[in-house]
Amino acid sequence: MMSQAQRRPWYCRDDVVDEYKQTLTTGGEKLPMLKALKIIRAIVVNVGIFAIGAYSLYLGGDPTLLGITVLMVGGAYNGLEFSDYRALLQAYQEVQAEAGTNDQED
Repeated sequence: MMSQAQRRPWYCRDDVVDEYKQTLTTGGEKLPMLKALKIIRAIVVNVGIFAIGAYSLYLGGDPTLLGITVLMVGGAYNGLEFSDYRALLQAYQEVQAEAGTNDQED
Protein backbone atom coordinates (compact mmCIF):
# COMPACT_ATOMS: atom_id res chain seq x y z
CA MET A 1 0.00 0.00 0.00
CA MET A 2 0.91 3.63 -0.20
CA SER A 3 2.88 5.20 2.62
CA GLN A 4 1.87 8.49 4.20
CA ALA A 5 4.97 10.22 2.81
CA GLN A 6 4.08 9.15 -0.72
CA ARG A 7 1.22 11.15 -2.22
CA ARG A 8 -0.45 10.36 -5.49
CA PRO A 9 -1.92 13.00 -7.78
CA TRP A 10 -5.66 13.49 -7.45
CA TYR A 11 -6.33 12.18 -10.95
CA CYS A 12 -4.72 8.77 -10.25
CA ARG A 13 -7.13 6.30 -8.68
CA ASP A 14 -5.47 4.30 -5.92
CA ASP A 15 -7.01 0.96 -6.89
CA VAL A 16 -5.88 1.30 -10.53
CA VAL A 17 -2.35 2.34 -9.54
CA ASP A 18 -2.10 -0.57 -7.07
CA GLU A 19 -3.28 -3.01 -9.74
CA TYR A 20 -0.70 -1.72 -12.21
CA LYS A 21 1.99 -1.91 -9.51
CA GLN A 22 1.14 -5.54 -8.90
CA THR A 23 1.27 -6.24 -12.64
CA LEU A 24 4.61 -4.48 -13.03
CA THR A 25 6.23 -6.16 -10.01
CA THR A 26 5.02 -9.70 -10.72
CA GLY A 27 5.16 -9.59 -14.51
CA GLY A 28 8.59 -8.18 -15.09
CA GLU A 29 9.08 -5.55 -17.78
CA LYS A 30 5.55 -5.21 -19.15
CA LEU A 31 5.49 -1.42 -19.34
CA PRO A 32 6.31 -1.10 -23.08
CA MET A 33 3.63 -3.68 -23.94
CA LEU A 34 1.01 -2.03 -21.70
CA LYS A 35 1.76 1.40 -23.15
CA ALA A 36 1.60 0.10 -26.72
CA LEU A 37 -1.71 -1.67 -26.13
CA LYS A 38 -3.23 1.44 -24.55
CA ILE A 39 -2.11 3.60 -27.45
CA ILE A 40 -3.45 1.15 -30.04
CA ARG A 41 -6.77 0.86 -28.18
CA ALA A 42 -7.09 4.64 -27.98
CA ILE A 43 -6.38 5.06 -31.69
CA VAL A 44 -8.91 2.41 -32.70
CA VAL A 45 -11.66 3.83 -30.49
CA ASN A 46 -10.99 7.43 -31.56
CA VAL A 47 -11.04 6.53 -35.25
CA GLY A 48 -14.29 4.63 -34.66
CA ILE A 49 -15.94 7.50 -32.80
CA PHE A 50 -15.07 10.10 -35.40
CA ALA A 51 -15.75 7.78 -38.37
CA ILE A 52 -19.25 7.01 -37.08
CA GLY A 53 -19.85 10.74 -36.55
CA ALA A 54 -18.63 11.59 -40.06
CA TYR A 55 -20.71 8.81 -41.61
CA SER A 56 -23.80 10.01 -39.74
CA LEU A 57 -23.22 13.52 -41.07
CA TYR A 58 -22.77 12.10 -44.57
CA LEU A 59 -26.13 10.34 -44.28
CA GLY A 60 -27.80 13.63 -43.38
CA GLY A 61 -27.74 13.77 -39.61
CA ASP A 62 -28.09 17.04 -37.73
CA PRO A 63 -24.59 18.63 -37.70
CA THR A 64 -25.12 20.50 -34.45
CA LEU A 65 -26.35 17.50 -32.49
CA LEU A 66 -23.86 15.05 -34.00
CA GLY A 67 -20.92 17.43 -33.73
CA ILE A 68 -21.51 18.14 -30.06
CA THR A 69 -22.19 14.47 -29.29
CA VAL A 70 -19.08 13.21 -31.09
CA LEU A 71 -16.88 15.81 -29.39
CA MET A 72 -18.35 15.05 -25.96
CA VAL A 73 -17.97 11.28 -26.35
CA GLY A 74 -14.47 11.65 -27.79
CA GLY A 75 -13.44 14.04 -25.03
CA ALA A 76 -14.87 11.84 -22.28
CA TYR A 77 -13.20 8.74 -23.66
CA ASN A 78 -9.85 10.48 -24.07
CA GLY A 79 -10.10 11.84 -20.53
CA LEU A 80 -10.60 8.33 -19.19
CA GLU A 81 -7.73 7.04 -21.30
CA PHE A 82 -5.46 9.82 -20.07
CA SER A 83 -6.38 9.08 -16.47
CA ASP A 84 -5.67 5.37 -16.97
CA TYR A 85 -2.37 6.14 -18.71
CA ARG A 86 -1.29 8.47 -15.89
CA ALA A 87 -2.17 5.76 -13.35
CA LEU A 88 0.12 3.38 -15.25
CA LEU A 89 2.95 5.90 -15.22
CA GLN A 90 2.38 6.63 -11.52
CA ALA A 91 2.58 2.90 -10.73
CA TYR A 92 5.78 2.62 -12.76
CA GLN A 93 7.33 5.56 -10.90
CA GLU A 94 6.36 4.05 -7.54
CA VAL A 95 7.82 0.66 -8.49
CA GLN A 96 11.04 2.35 -9.60
CA ALA A 97 11.20 4.37 -6.36
CA GLU A 98 10.64 1.24 -4.27
CA ALA A 99 13.31 -0.62 -6.22
CA GLY A 100 15.71 2.30 -5.69
CA THR A 101 14.96 2.33 -1.95
CA ASN A 102 15.51 -1.42 -1.73
CA ASP A 103 18.82 -1.14 -3.60
CA GLN A 104 20.05 1.57 -1.21
CA GLU A 105 19.15 -0.54 1.84
CA ASP A 106 21.23 -3.52 0.63
